[in-house]
Amino acid sequence: MSPKHEYGTIESVEEDEGELELEEEGKVTTIELFSDLVMVVSVHTVAEPLEEEGFTNYGTYLARVFYLWLAWHMITVFMNVSVKQKANNCPVFTFFLFSWMAAISQMAKAFNGDEDVSALKWYLSLRVFETVIFARQVMTPYYAIKLEDGTRKLAMSEAWIAGLRKYVPVMVTNLVVCEIIPLTVAILLGDGKTPYFPAVYASIVMILLVFTIGALRNNLTFDAFDSEHLQERYELITLIFTGELCFAAGKRGNAVASTCVLIMAFVAYLLTFKSAPRKGHMKFWSRSILYSMAGLFLYAGVFCAIPAMGSAFARIIDADEMKKEGHEQKEGAGGISAGDLLSYSSGAFMVFTAFINLINVEQEGKKEIKLVLLKRGLIRLLI
Repeated sequence: MSPKHEYGTIESVEEDEGELELEEEGKVTTIELFSDLVMVVSVHTVAEPLEEEGFTNYGTYLARVFYLWLAWHMITVFMNVSVKQKANNCPVFTFFLFSWMAAISQMAKAFNGDEDVSALKWYLSLRVFETVIFARQVMTPYYAIKLEDGTRKLAMSEAWIAGLRKYVPVMVTNLVVCEIIPLTVAILLGDGKTPYFPAVYASIVMILLVFTIGALRNNLTFDAFDSEHLQERYELITLIFTGELCFAAGKRGNAVASTCVLIMAFVAYLLTFKSAPRKGHMKFWSRSILYSMAGLFLYAGVFCAIPAMGSAFARIIDADEMKKEGHEQKEGAGGISAGDLLSYSSGAFMVFTAFINLINVEQEGKKEIKLVLLKRGLIRLLI
């Protein structure tokens, strides 16, 4: 008889050099898909002020989406480790994810109402929560496999657990230094609703620097996490974000503009999922930590660009509707036009997508070309 998994039967179990290999199961669960939808709606909520004429706080918008993205990414890492442990359908983890969804919705609601101090408090609570459950998950791993004699085994090697435990002190230190301290300063120096934004921006810069330096110092094979699960999660949420453009298409107004939104969504889909080379190339998720981190930052840019595109189309449709009703549209002081917003956001989306596809490229013979150039350089120096 096959050994049983706590949340399903495992068809085959093989042990090779101390590592337990299980038959592949679905990596992304239904609850994760639902959480992605909640995340997209939250970002759409944060992007709603972009539809107002005269909006100028684009730095604030980028900061808000960045914090939403980071909170989503860290809970994705938590679920990623659950996939490695074969416990991603565990009811306790499902409860954690539902709690996270409730908190992220409140955070987005506070951002939408310009209550950034309240939103940052929700964010810090989320990040502490994510760090605690990740540490608990790694320090006390779940024994998912139940054998016939009643004992249990891990679904991964002890070496993998030991390696991942090294991340916990680093995560806690980064959380305190890069997020808790600067954001607490921003909250204390704020006016009750608006935080001290220089401290907020300093926190974002510190996070980016720490992630980048960590990737540079650990440019090894990216095997600490399940790269296929991460890739699937990011591609699925990007697909949902692309569909988010259709929010604008559903607004009452010019049919031509609504059709343009749908065409833009289709083009975004093609650029994201159909433009990357397939044969002889490797996705950045599986190349190294450095490439993975670069891809994560580029996806954060995509998360910012797509809702802005939808907001620009919504403004164009609203302007056309007001014109038909005989109302004059007044541009807000200092605000950019809907056309400019669409140009900037769609341009940024195409740039981010191009770079994502670029770091997927693993040219054949690349190392040989570098070696030839090195030899030529040495010969010139000798001459």
